Amino acid sequence: MIKRTVRIILAVIAVVFLIWFIVPVYWGIWHIGCIIGIALCLAVLFRTAFSKTYHRIKKRMLSQKVTKVILRIVQIGASAVVVYCVAVSAVMVYAMIPWNADDNATAVVLGAQVKKSGPTAILRQRINAAVDYLDKHPDAAAVVTGGQGSDEPISEAQSMYENMITDGIEPDRIYMEPSAKNTDENIRFSLKIIEENDLNRHIAIVSDSYHQLRARIIAHKNDRSLEITPVNTKNTHPAAIAAYPSYFVREWLAIPVEIIK
Repeated sequence: MIKRTVRIILAVIAVVFLIWFIVPVYWGIWHIGCIIGIALCLAVLFRTAFSKTYHRIKKRMLSQKVTKVILRIVQIGASAVVVYCVAVSAVMVYAMIPWNADDNATAVVLGAQVKKSGPTAILRQRINAAVDYLDKHPDAAAVVTGGQGSDEPISEAQSMYENMITDGIEPDRIYMEPSAKNTDENIRFSLKIIEENDLNRHIAIVSDSYHQLRARIIAHKNDRSLEITPVNTKNTHPAAIAAYPSYFVREWLAIPVEIIK
């Protein structure tokens, strides 16, 4: 009875997350995180909602030497994936917590896509978080970082700069870095601006919470002595809420790649 209850609960959770991984398509969001999330949900559903079929297949595979070996390899691999996902998720959550906040930390605002209509939901949330941070820390400056993609009307840095000024932030507190094409360049180029303008080297990375660990890794690859505080966006827009799990899962792949490269 307990096992059946657990299977039902897991199946329901899998269905909820399956829908959650599919919904971002409505906003044109589709990437490897969505695909992996959907695959994991389908695997859990098969193991729970179709447990009888699973056990029949398992019994047949165990009856043959070759398929038995394949089954054991799959089981070990699946267990390793679960352990890895849980472990890296725990570290990601830890990296979201502002343990060492500094009132004068320089905000490094990471860019996201800009459309003809203006900032996307994700970028708008980063702008809001940066404005909120600078309002609460009047002695802090900010570096807005992000170049212009082929499908963007202006650079991400320019979009953030203009919107932050509109939201009441003084222009002389904002430094633009309009060249970066990825997170590595966001951090590296921003650190150069901080050094050139003698800004506080304790930095507050303004981004989505799932992004904080990878951003921290990149920052420490550039300077191990850096003190870093996360400033997380507040997910209020439906598109950002819908996309959150898929971007979180995408980080599972991006983090080890960032470590080894």
